[in-house]
Amino acid sequence: MQMLFIDISELVPETHLLKQIDKLVDFEFIYELAAPFDSTKGRRSIDPVTLIKMLLIGYLYGIKSERRLVEEVQLNIAYRWFCGLDLSDNIPEHSLFSQNRRRRFHDNTLFQDIFNHIIVRCIEQGILTGEHVVSDGSFIPANVSSASKIEVTQTVLKSTVHYLDELDKELSEQRGYRAPVPTEKEVTVLKSKTDPECGYIHQERKKGLGYLTQMTVDTTNGIVIGVDCYPANRRESDIVLEHLSQIKRKTGLTIENLALDAGYDVGAVHRGLEVLEITGYVSRREFHNAAVRKGFTYLPTNDCFTCMKGHHLNFEALVYKKTSQGYYRVYSRLRSKCKGCEYLEHCAMDRGRIRINASPFYPAFYANMHRCGTVDYKAMKRLRAIWSEGTFAVLKREHNLKRARKRGLNRVSEECLLSALALNLKRIVKVAGDPPKPFELTIIFQY
Repeated sequence: MQMLFIDISELVPETHLLKQIDKLVDFEFIYELAAPFDSTKGRRSIDPVTLIKMLLIGYLYGIKSERRLVEEVQLNIAYRWFCGLDLSDNIPEHSLFSQNRRRRFHDNTLFQDIFNHIIVRCIEQGILTGEHVVSDGSFIPANVSSASKIEVTQTVLKSTVHYLDELDKELSEQRGYRAPVPTEKEVTVLKSKTDPECGYIHQERKKGLGYLTQMTVDTTNGIVIGVDCYPANRRESDIVLEHLSQIKRKTGLTIENLALDAGYDVGAVHRGLEVLEITGYVSRREFHNAAVRKGFTYLPTNDCFTCMKGHHLNFEALVYKKTSQGYYRVYSRLRSKCKGCEYLEHCAMDRGRIRINASPFYPAFYANMHRCGTVDYKAMKRLRAIWSEGTFAVLKREHNLKRARKRGLNRVSEECLLSALALNLKRIVKVAGDPPKPFELTIIFQY
């Protein structure tokens, strides 16, 4: 029989990931964030820092089950030390995670606040700058069986898409504006009996019941700066502006340049980025009825189109289309002024006028189109391929985001936040060990 005095920290090598994270990140701030959820009555609750650290270990090392997580912490000395547990301490039972999630941290922003706190610290340390940022959405399959899919008929209020309050105000001040008329409509949607909060998506590359997570990555060191989660039937272009606005509001980060794929090529998104003072580099989509395909040219200084003959089609009014619950700008010219023109048959005409229907935010739409093909555009698109698509690939392969393990929007949001936080911690450690060299975007990626 022997009596040993052991400092458990000495058993963990200095090069271990958890020890490097512990040196760089002070998790004591969690006590302040979790204080409102602690009760002064009854048995003392589990230490919130221990709880969060155990969950982080699961996402750092891809441990998919909380039962398995408890077993791993029980046996792994490094895990015990990181969670503040000695060799003689009891490991919290797996049921405590679900009970705390259901009772203590239900319907609150604790995990989002923890994530944002780390982002703010990264901004203060210069680990991320907001100079070059990429954003994208990804489909996360729900933890349900395909047999749980049912058709549900529900009455929805159909109205115009809301992007930002500033855009709604700007539209209301344009000539010809009419207030939208919301209408009720019965629609049949696919839902799951097991998880009613997930949505159904049917696209070429993704199909099924699940959730959509929108993430934004700063390309300086690949730090994920924003995470949001929605049902999978939401459109990415509808949610990205509010997502970016929340990042700016909650972290104080100023985003300068942003790259997006063609799914975001919407006039409202382009104008919203301008309102948020962000230079957008959005891939273009081909529009079959675009005026530019017929030889018309847009003049941004005069906000008008010119035909092949050089005649101007000036902005007439904003038109509300009740059937689609949307707006469009009308540029027109009297047909009588174009008699004898050999290009007249190519022009769209209505009520004696040659007209062009364009996005309600066409000037911003054109500004993005004008940036396409520039050196900076190509550089930003390359950064998006590296950091946006690469980040989702790593999260799904190594950090438990390939498929949702929990059910319900709040709990899947927790998964997305912890998965992104785990990846951020690894990249923070990498930055501390190997600081990147400053670079000029337009120099590195010149073609």
